[in-house]
Amino acid sequence: MAPESRDLPVSTIARMSSPSVLHVNDAAFTAERMITEAVRRGLDWSLMPKAAPAREWRGITGRVRRAVIGGAWVARLAVAARQHDIVHVHSASTLAHSRLGAPRYVVHCHGTDVRTTQYDPARRASVVDGLLRAEAVLYSTPDLAEHVLVHRPDAVYLPVPIDVDAVPEWAPGARPQVVFASRWSPDKGVATQLVVVRDLVARFGDRVDLVGLDWGPCAAEAAEAGVRLVPRSGHADYLALLAGASVVVGQSAGILAASELEALAAGAPVVVPVPLPLYDRPPVLAVQAGEAADAVASVLDGDHPHDPAAVRGWTRSVHGVVSAVDMVTGLHRTVLASRG
Repeated sequence: MAPESRDLPVSTIARMSSPSVLHVNDAAFTAERMITEAVRRGLDWSLMPKAAPAREWRGITGRVRRAVIGGAWVARLAVAARQHDIVHVHSASTLAHSRLGAPRYVVHCHGTDVRTTQYDPARRASVVDGLLRAEAVLYSTPDLAEHVLVHRPDAVYLPVPIDVDAVPEWAPGARPQVVFASRWSPDKGVATQLVVVRDLVARFGDRVDLVGLDWGPCAAEAAEAGVRLVPRSGHADYLALLAGASVVVGQSAGILAASELEALAAGAPVVVPVPLPLYDRPPVLAVQAGEAADAVASVLDGDHPHDPAAVRGWTRSVHGVVSAVDMVTGLHRTVLASRG
């Protein structure tokens, strides 16, 4: 139970009103978006990226280099953690290293960390223990509830935050263009995505431009099926791609991740080739895979009514970064108060 404010020192009350926060790691730009909003408000929030990009560290030299880089990162984290009231770690997978420098933390689960990594026998203990010892736990998509609440019934669902004002408004070009928003990988439901690609090619031929990112282990299969792959570049370029699409096809994993939400923030029509029972009437066409080509055609032919402003409004209301920072700030204050 939080102590009464009259029993706390003045300095503690001041910190609780606007705690300084160190975000460790980032996932799908969640930390970046929230920090940008927090800084707009004059809050002391900052980001410490992970030690190095994901890569293989081969041989003795690679392992030594990894240890040196990791050790230096933990040392920097330990110093930075002491300079902030809250350490907010993104991804439970990061805890295996971050806890060495910041043993007191809030953890924010984003997907693979609890959906996949926690079931790897070699890493399960680290992830589960990290969840149990966290001062608070958040998770970013509703499907993660079953993977998180079993360990932390007090975990908080924070819908993926999107800065709607930072996304260009929907402005499709003259040539019909269908953009596949996600990378081509099994965790995004690539088998279903490829079925949709083939159905669209059979239906439209070269009358519609099918576009996707050159990203993921199955990207070559997508290209063979008829998708024009574009290289990954800056985030602004990706947002422009979504905003310029006639229709965006979302992933087939049963969730609305950042990519789909950014398309909705633009006001673009979004077709998801799988039902979305975990969401309350999102403004998307959620259909079975075999019906996706028909859904895309209904949008291209103007048979499906579409209100871009309403779609943007829903995204702002449910996934807006402003309300996300409000929620997280409140959680941080509760954590500070509970320390006594």
